[in-house]
Amino acid sequence: MKTRVVRPEILDSLPPDHPAAVANRRDLRIINRIMGTSAWIASTLERCLVQGDHILEVGAGDGELGRVLRHRLPDLPSYRYTGLDRSHTRPPGWPDLWEWCRHDLLDHEMEPKPQVLIANFLLHQFTDADLARLGRAIRDIPVWILCEPYRSRLAVAGLALLRPFGLHDVSWHDGRVSVRAGFRGRELANLLGDDGARRQTRIAVDWRGSYRLVSVLRGSRGS
Repeated sequence: MKTRVVRPEILDSLPPDHPAAVANRRDLRIINRIMGTSAWIASTLERCLVQGDHILEVGAGDGELGRVLRHRLPDLPSYRYTGLDRSHTRPPGWPDLWEWCRHDLLDHEMEPKPQVLIANFLLHQFTDADLARLGRAIRDIPVWILCEPYRSRLAVAGLALLRPFGLHDVSWHDGRVSVRAGFRGRELANLLGDDGARRQTRIAVDWRGSYRLVSVLRGSRGS
């Protein structure tokens, strides 16, 4: 899988209440637990937070990640937290003091800009041109915490292991599409316009198949 290939996912054509979409969200919750992505985002966010930060979670879906973070980080409810999603309305149980915005990320006006941007398995859906456009919009956000699929055959093999345990056909299809649109090396950082001069960026690949990027604007947090 040397070349990144972005193709439409079935889920993008389904309303949130479609049975296949509901099953896909169930599968994603299981996959996130297996891959440890929510736990990694929580620990990374805890290290990066500064009192008074505004946190923007993009592609927030049904609010699952926000709920997990709130549970893992008891002080998080005191921060300004916004969930952004183009398809989902404000989820039931979303904290009253937290904000929700139903809007397309690429058209979202980020003014005033948040201090922390979180994306979990979202940016792989964007073309290289869209990522470049997004990069211009988020270039001055002090902290990026991004988790995406790692593009490898091993990641597809791991997904296949879940099929006997009830992985939905849509999840199987979209999962393979997601992996082939995933990232390797500095691809995501470069596509977002980070050349290493303005930002300090760390990239790691977890053995379970996630590509993890943390980027801090130089000088913004003593970096």
